[in-house]
Amino acid sequence: MLTPRGAILLGASLALAVLGFFRVDGILITLGASGSLLLAGSWVLVRKNLKRLSLSLRAPTRVYADHSFDLRVLLHNHRSLLDAFNIKIELRLAGQVDIRTFAPWTAAGSSSEVHLRGSIPGRSAHLEHDYTLETNMPLGLFSVKASGVLTNELLVFPRPLTPRELSTQGSLHDASLLPGITPGNAPGELRGIRPWQAGDPAKHIHWPASARSLTRCRGLRIRENDPPGFYPRHCKVIFHSFGMSGQLIRADRFEWALSLACGTLRHLREHGIPTTFVADFNEWQPLSVVSRSSFGSLLVSLTRALRRSDTEAHDLSSIVENVPEDHSLIILSDMPTEAWADTLPNRPAILVDIRQHSYGARALKVHP
Repeated sequence: MLTPRGAILLGASLALAVLGFFRVDGILITLGASGSLLLAGSWVLVRKNLKRLSLSLRAPTRVYADHSFDLRVLLHNHRSLLDAFNIKIELRLAGQVDIRTFAPWTAAGSSSEVHLRGSIPGRSAHLEHDYTLETNMPLGLFSVKASGVLTNELLVFPRPLTPRELSTQGSLHDASLLPGITPGNAPGELRGIRPWQAGDPAKHIHWPASARSLTRCRGLRIRENDPPGFYPRHCKVIFHSFGMSGQLIRADRFEWALSLACGTLRHLREHGIPTTFVADFNEWQPLSVVSRSSFGSLLVSLTRALRRSDTEAHDLSSIVENVPEDHSLIILSDMPTEAWADTLPNRPAILVDIRQHSYGARALKVHP
């Protein structure tokens, strides 16, 4: 494509050549022909400046959405003689992030590298990424573009969000092994008051009861507590998209529900709780969350998930009924809880409400 500078030179060259022919002026004809030759040479060189160039990517193959990671974009010059100058690079990464960068000079038979750091806002699974190379060298008379496809597998897992229900429902808060979670020494529930015994810590002394005891010439009194909460032997996490008729279906809620499911599974795995995950988009096939590899396979399943619109109430009820009584149960959905909670069998379960987070488009982040 002709740039404004090239258009001016082309118009001036034609005007000088035409004027020279009418006035039979050799100098004007020479100037016009020189401008035309300059344009022709620039056209040839600008096209050669994009020949045999390719793009590659160095990035993690698996990342969490909205988590920063390092990214390197490499421009390869496969020519043996001609260097590449002033190459503008536009890369559409994972179908979400537009990366624009610039390679001022790439030697022949070598490559130039651009180091970036950023994040991808939403989940995706892409093997190919479109890119465009653009240059206006030399002299900026023409602008030429070349497009291509870069092959590099990139799986973006859902952003992990831990539901509030995991910390507000149940009695596992005192049993947490994560630093900063357990309040104090996790004393558990107060069972009663007993006489002091050798080895009891002073902070467990119940001073009001001890004062009354001392007035009767008796000893100190100690608070005796039940042990703190304990983890279940097994936990089953159920994900579904069932809702009563008349409920609004929102695509953003499905994405947020997957993020809550990802956060729930990661939370349970960090606490060492054996977990099984079943979902309607996986045809209700159970996936175990025990080892690192099995958890990775589950994240890939969440990344490639597509919402099911044909889930029925009896499908969900049968899955819940098959959960053993000694297993804990967590149920997530992209529909509000009142749209499906009444259809469940009567058994204890933690129901995660999808409306606990605000929704909205997140800004794309790429930092050079």
